[in-house]
Amino acid sequence: MVRIGQTVLGEKGTKICVPIVGTTMKEILDATAVACNTPCDVVELRIDYYERAHSIDAIIELLMLMKPQLKGRALLFTWRTKGEGGEKSISSQDYFTMLERLIPTGLVDAIDIELFFDQERMLKTIEFAKVHGVTIVMSNHDFNGTPSRDVIVNRLIQMKGFLADVPKIAVMPHTTGDVLTLLEATAEVKALYPSDPIITMAMGPLGAITRASGALFGNAMTFASAGKASAPGQIDVHELKRILDTLDVDGIFDEQQHKRIKYIKKSRREPTFYIVYSKFASKVF
Repeated sequence: MVRIGQTVLGEKGTKICVPIVGTTMKEILDATAVACNTPCDVVELRIDYYERAHSIDAIIELLMLMKPQLKGRALLFTWRTKGEGGEKSISSQDYFTMLERLIPTGLVDAIDIELFFDQERMLKTIEFAKVHGVTIVMSNHDFNGTPSRDVIVNRLIQMKGFLADVPKIAVMPHTTGDVLTLLEATAEVKALYPSDPIITMAMGPLGAITRASGALFGNAMTFASAGKASAPGQIDVHELKRILDTLDVDGIFDEQQHKRIKYIKKSRREPTFYIVYSKFASKVF
C-alpha cells in the first residue's frame, strides 16, 4: 500500500491528480483554490512553470501559502525538466539540492524524480525522502513517440529497482497500436507487482482512453485539468470523474499472467537487471 498524503493508491479505483501550472504566485494560488473545489484526490505543483522557480526560498514561501488551500488533499511536487516536456532547465546539482531542502519541511507529500538523472545522487535523495515519509514518484516522459513494450516494461522495473514508491511513464502515441502497447506494458508490470501502484498514460487525443480506463490494466492515478492542462490529452476533471464513476474498475492480476516478463531483452542503454544498495535495500532487480 502506498500513500500520497492521506490518498491511498491502488485501492478503490483510479485516483485523480490535478496539475497546477501557473507562472505567478497569484495564478498558482488561484488555480489551487479552483482545483481544491473539484473531485480530485491529489494536487500536483508543476514548479517549472513558476517565474521564481530557481529560488528555493520563493518555492518554500509559495508552498506555505498553498498548504492551507489544499483542504487535506495531498501535494505532489514536480519540476519537469525541459528534456521531458517541462518549461525550464535545471542542473542535476540544483535539482537534487532543491528536493532535499523541501523534503523535511512537511510541505510536500510526494516528489517527482525523473528516471534519467545522476543515479548515485538520486539514490541518496530517495533514501532521505523515505526517512521523512515523503513518497517518491519516479517518472519518464516521451513526447515524441511510444517506445516498444519491452522498453516501457524495462523502464518501470528499473524505477522499482531504484526504490521508487510509484513508477510513472507517459508516452505519445501515433497509432492505436501505440495505445495498446502502453496498456499491455502496464498490465505486464502490474502482474509482476500486483500490490504496488504504477502510473501510466498515453498522451494526446489518441491516449485519452488510457486516462479514463487505465485501472483495468493496472494504472493507479490519472491526471486531469481544472483549467490549463499540463500535458496534451488531459480531460477536464469533472468530466473525467463522471467517466470514472461509470467505467472505473480495477483489473485482476496474478504473477503468472505474463510469464514472458522474465525474458525482457537486454539492451546497452537499458539493462534488465539493476543492483541497488542502500540502507533500505540490497536487492537485485
